[in-house]
Formats: sequence, structure tokens, C-alpha cells
Amino acid sequence: EDGGAQVSPYELCCKLVEAAVGRGAELMIGTAGGIATEREEGGLDRVVGVHVDGQLVDADKVCVCLGPWAALAQDWLDTPVPMTGIKSTSVVFKSEGPIEPFALFCGEDDRFGTHLEVYPRNTGEVYLCGVGGSEYVQPDALRAGKFSPSEVTADPARVEAAVASFTSMTRRFGREPDRVQACMRPCLPDALPVMGKVGHVRGAYISAGHNCWGILWAPVSGLAMSELILDGVA
Repeated sequence: EDGGAQVSPYELCCKLVEAAVGRGAELMIGTAGGIATEREEGGLDRVVGVHVDGQLVDADKVCVCLGPWAALAQDWLDTPVPMTGIKSTSVVFKSEGPIEPFALFCGEDDRFGTHLEVYPRNTGEVYLCGVGGSEYVQPDALRAGKFSPSEVTADPARVEAAVASFTSMTRRFGREPDRVQACMRPCLPDALPVMGKVGHVRGAYISAGHNCWGILWAPVSGLAMSELILDGVA
């Protein structure tokens, strides 16, 4: 129907960062290693900085928005974050010509163990997910560093299954995908995100666990968290 739209995750993230930097924000790329706190007279801890690549970056307010790696906040802030990471493969084909803008949601393909979702993009790409065989990474494994973001890579067996299922429906794109990749979806036991203040640490906040809706919910989640951090209420 008219009025539908598709969000391209990479494009959206880049545009949001560009807009923030253009309004005075500073982009720092590095590996967060922990949150530094100090004890206040009243017994509460307060945030004083973040360890990034071994250096302390001063901060009085920190929001943990690390997807599945928000599980690390359990140790950093001494608060339960039972986050599971769901590692899922996806495949991208490239078309030389225009593609009709209709998504395709397939039923279970028992031949290959897939339930493909097919999303054409206005770039000429066709994105496939629902390839089956997702790997569930438990909170203890995430906290122990079993998977870093750079280690979240496509499962070759699931790529083969996705290509086989897709090319049984169309030969238009050939049999070699343009790109294979994987993501790690963050999911809490109740399948709902955790958003808000960390009660016993002044200046600490968390927003994570949005599962497969993270990109779509990102703008409104960011708005709510910015209101909470800056104004005290959202």
C-alpha cells in the first residue's frame, strides 16, 4: 500500500552520526573497557568516566547502548543484564536493473531449513534474512568476550542454504551473492528492551535489548533517553 517505507540500517546510522556531529557532537571510535565510578558521601556511586582503549575519558553521564555487549554492564555497574546474543546470517544480492519494491515473506522451506524474508532496496540490492540456524550466545559467554563485533561473521552453511532456497525461486541474480554478513541481535528473557537509569549509580543509564527492532526503534529510543538524561524525565 502507499505510505510504506523501508529503513536501510547502514544509511540511517551514517546519517544520524553525521547529523549529530554537525550539531557539535564528537565521534570517538574505540573499545570501551569499563565505566569509572567514585563513591559519594550518601553511599551511592557516581560516574566519572569511561575507559576507552585503555584511556579514561571524563564523563559524568554515560548511557550503555551496546546491543548484546550491554551484557558487559553487569560487571561494570554491578547490575543484572541477562542479555542473550542471537547471531544470524544474512545475504545480499545485487541487481543491475530496477527492482519492484515489494517485500517477500516466505514460509518454512524444509529443504534448506530457511524461512526467507526478501527485501529489495532502491540501491538495487536485495537483502535476505530468515536463513535459519541462528546461534544463541549466552550472557556469560558475551561477558567473557567469546564474540567481539569483528568476530560476528556469516555461517557458510546458512549462506549456502539461503542461496539454494532463493535461487529455487528466481535465477535473475545468479548464484553468487554480492555480500554475506551476520548480526548479533540483543534479546533479554522477556524479549523487551531495558531502558532507563541504573538506580544505584548516579549518571549511569542503559538502553539495549531491542532484538530485531533496534534500527527501527533507534530514533524514538534515542529521543526518550536524551530527554531522561538531560531533563530527568522522558
